[in-house]
Amino acid sequence: LFVAIGWGLVPLSRSIYDVYANVTARDLEPDEAYQAYLEEMDLTEAPQQSKSITRKAFEAITPWDDDEVWRKKKVQEWVEQQQSGQEGGGEGAPPAFLTRRKKSFKDTLIYQVVDHVSQAAKVGVAVIGADCLALIGKLMGNDHDLMDNFSRIFSKVAYTGWITHRLQAFKRYLLRNTLGKSKIELGKLNIIDHLLDGMIYSLWLIFLLDFLEVQTGMAVKSLFSVGATGTLVLGLASKDIASQIMNGLTLHLSEKMYEGDEVRFSDGTSGVIVKMGWMETMIRSSDELVVGIPNTHLSGQRVYNLSRTPRSQVKQSLRISYNDADKIPKLLEAIKEEIKEACPKLITDGSRAFRAYWQNYEDDHLAVVVDCHFTIKPTGDEYWSNRQNMLEAIYRAVKKTGVHFEKAVKS
Repeated sequence: LFVAIGWGLVPLSRSIYDVYANVTARDLEPDEAYQAYLEEMDLTEAPQQSKSITRKAFEAITPWDDDEVWRKKKVQEWVEQQQSGQEGGGEGAPPAFLTRRKKSFKDTLIYQVVDHVSQAAKVGVAVIGADCLALIGKLMGNDHDLMDNFSRIFSKVAYTGWITHRLQAFKRYLLRNTLGKSKIELGKLNIIDHLLDGMIYSLWLIFLLDFLEVQTGMAVKSLFSVGATGTLVLGLASKDIASQIMNGLTLHLSEKMYEGDEVRFSDGTSGVIVKMGWMETMIRSSDELVVGIPNTHLSGQRVYNLSRTPRSQVKQSLRISYNDADKIPKLLEAIKEEIKEACPKLITDGSRAFRAYWQNYEDDHLAVVVDCHFTIKPTGDEYWSNRQNMLEAIYRAVKKTGVHFEKAVKS
């Protein structure tokens, strides 16, 4: 019975759901592609048809045909009738069966119910297996006290562990529906999620230890009675682990960075935060290599969060020939004009520097510096595309004024 429920309930429920949905046309959700099509045809404000029309349509077309080509043809026919005013076009949106698709079984409440029953049955099979193993052990002459309590301990651990896991999933579902979907809100969600995970699993562990002591007579203190030497060894071994966990908690609470942020640390390490754990943080560098860095190594460093910086700077040095010194004033004006035209997100209100200036006399060239700021984050394709536009604008200004670059001489 447990095997049948554990491995057969979900497929059976899916089959029944498909038949029910095909016949009744219920549990349908909007099709985004057809909704966009109707918006393009300016038909989305029309009142919806009654459910009876949808029901009659499904009774006439059974089983439900979910073919995309067929539905597209039917929608186009309805739109043509609507626009030409032919009989049958009517007023209002097309019948729901033309613009809606069948909801996935996994997205329904019935799936959540039968899936949990199925998982509980699978745990029950494992518990029955443990009972059989304990019985076999006794039949083989093993009368140890552990065999008497084995099945009870296993069942308690299995069922409470499964309940804890489901509570964790339900907690994550509530968090995702409570908090927003912005990067900051998702970062806070991960912090709260990790903290609640620690609380849930700690309570589960305390419950199990209490059960071992009260129900089976295995005192918890006996698990830790390893003597002074053992205590010293255990304390030294767990020191680094505890330090990493505390540093991980500090990183989470500081809100300096979240998963998905692109960061750069003071030691030169840079990349995208893939995962922030209690012990270490996973970072994906630009070469797609993912490296795990202990939280103790990151806690004391300065963090530059590029994903949260709304502005960027592009600063470029130019080597101008001494022969073109008299053309530099015109060059600087041309550079500013070209950059203004090529980069619409250039900051020119005076709050940030926008300079093109003659900086210095060098041994083999005249140093000119162009310094610009933009309302673009210093990362991503938009930043690099804008940087290229700025460099192309500088080159056009150089060609327009007839200035020549001076090549660097290797010593």
